[in-house]
Amino acid sequence: MHRLTAILAAFLALVGLLTLFLLLERVRGQAALARYKSELIANGEKLSFGELVRTVPESENAARRFVEAVDQLGSGAVLPHNCPPMMKMRPSGRAIVGFREPEWIEQGTYRDGEWVEEKVTNRWEQVAADLQTNAAALAQIRDALQRPIHKGLISTSNVSGLDITMLAAPKRAVQWFSAAAMSALHDGRMNEAAENLVALIRLPSALAEGRLVISELVRFAVAAIAGATTWEALQADGWSDEALARLQEAWQADDFVASMARSLDGERAYGQLMFDEFRRSNRAVTESLLFMRALALSDESEDSGAGWLWGTSRKPALSVYSFIWRFAWLDQAERRHLEQMQRLIEAARMAATNRSPVPIQTAISQLNVELTNKNFYDKLRYPDPDPILTIAQSLKHALRAETDRALTVCAIALKRYQLSHGKLPESLEALVPEFLSAVPIDYMDGKPLKYRLNPDGTFVLYSVGEDGTDNGADTSPLPGKERSRRRWDRRDVVWPLPALPEEIEAYRKEMAE
Repeated sequence: MHRLTAILAAFLALVGLLTLFLLLERVRGQAALARYKSELIANGEKLSFGELVRTVPESENAARRFVEAVDQLGSGAVLPHNCPPMMKMRPSGRAIVGFREPEWIEQGTYRDGEWVEEKVTNRWEQVAADLQTNAAALAQIRDALQRPIHKGLISTSNVSGLDITMLAAPKRAVQWFSAAAMSALHDGRMNEAAENLVALIRLPSALAEGRLVISELVRFAVAAIAGATTWEALQADGWSDEALARLQEAWQADDFVASMARSLDGERAYGQLMFDEFRRSNRAVTESLLFMRALALSDESEDSGAGWLWGTSRKPALSVYSFIWRFAWLDQAERRHLEQMQRLIEAARMAATNRSPVPIQTAISQLNVELTNKNFYDKLRYPDPDPILTIAQSLKHALRAETDRALTVCAIALKRYQLSHGKLPESLEALVPEFLSAVPIDYMDGKPLKYRLNPDGTFVLYSVGEDGTDNGADTSPLPGKERSRRRWDRRDVVWPLPALPEEIEAYRKEMAE
C-alpha cells in the first residue's frame, strides 16, 4: 500500500511538473509574441488583410467584368485544349516557330466534354472559327484589361474566406489570347497580333492584388505563356516600332520580384488567420498537420522528431498532441512564423530594390540550415513538415519569372533597334536610352544580361541560369535533365534562335509518329 501511494505521489508530482512546465511555456510564448508583434507594427509592418487590401469603388474596378467575360468563353473544335504550338525547344537550344507550321498534331483531344486518346490533326481554320465564335467575349476581356482590376483572394476576416475562383479566369483566358495572337501572326495580320499580345501580356495583372503566393505562381505561369507567344511574334516580319513599343511597355509594367514581396505580406496576414483558427479549434490543428504531411510525404518525414504522430492509426495521439501544442506552444510557433516570414519579406524587398538574387538566396540558405538542425524539442514545438520552406522556394520562381521578363523586354528592344538602325547593336548598352532606360538585369547573378553578335548576323541573348555560372550561352541540359525541353533545365537560359530546316523536319516527323 505504501509503495502504491509512493508511485501515485511520484506520478502526480510528475504531472504537476509537466503542467507547470507547459504553463510556463504558454506564458513565455504569449509574452514573446506580443513583444514581437509590437515591434513589427512599430516598424510600419501590416499584419492583417484589412490593412493590406485597398478598397476600390465598383465603378472603378473591372474585376467582375473581367471574370464575367472569361466565363462566356466556350470550347470549340480546337481551343482551348489543342492550342497552336509555341516556341517548341529542340535539343540544340533552338525552337520551332509555331505560327509557321501549316498544321499541328496532338496525341489527344476533348470531344463532347471528355478526353479522347487518339491522334488529332489541328488546322488554323479551326482556330479562326473558334476565335470568331468567341469574338465578343474576347473583346470584353480586352476592354476589362485596360482598366484597374482589384480582386484579392481573401474576402473575409477568417481563413474560410479564401476564394481561389479568381485564379481560374486568367488561366482560361491566356490560352485564348495566345491562340488569337498566333492565328493573326500566321495570317500576317500584325495589328491584330499586337492587340491580342498586349491583352495577353496584361493578363498577369488580373492577379496583381491576389496578395498570396498561389496568385503569384499563377501569374508566373500565365507570364510564361505570354513570353513564349512574344518570342513567336518577334520571329515575324512586318512589325512597326510603334507596335513593338506597345508590347515592350506592357511587359515593363510588371515586376515579379516586387509583387512577390507584396504577396508575402499577404501570406503573413493569412498566417495570422490560420493561427487564430488554431486557437479556436483543436480539429483545425490536427487537419492542418495531416494536410501538410500529405504535401510533403517522404521517408525523411517519418524520421523527424514528431514522426510518431503521423499515420491514420495514430489520430488519437495526434489529437492529444494538438491539444498540448495549442496550450503550450501555439504562441511560440506563431512568433517563429512571423520572424521567418519577416526574413523572407525583407529579402524579397531587398532583392527587388538591389536587382539581385543574393538576399533571397541567403535567406533560403539560412532557413534550410535552421530547419535542418532542429533539436528534438524544437521538433515538438514546431512539428514537421514545415510550410515555410514551400513559401521560401516560391521566391526562386519569382527570380526566374523576372529573368524571363528581362530577356523578353531586351529582345523586343533589340528588334526595335534593328528596325530603326538596319542592324543589331554591338552591345546592350547601345539600347540605352533610346529603347531602354537601363540594361536589364539577370536575376540569376545580379549582373546585366549577356549578349553578343554572331558572324551570321544573328544574336545571342542569355541568362546564366540558376547555378549563377556563365557558361557562354551553353544550351546543353543540366545533369538529370537530358530529356527535358525546358529552357530552365539547361546550363544557361538562352533566348532561342529559330530552328533550322532539318530540325523543323525532325520535329514534324516526331509529331506524326
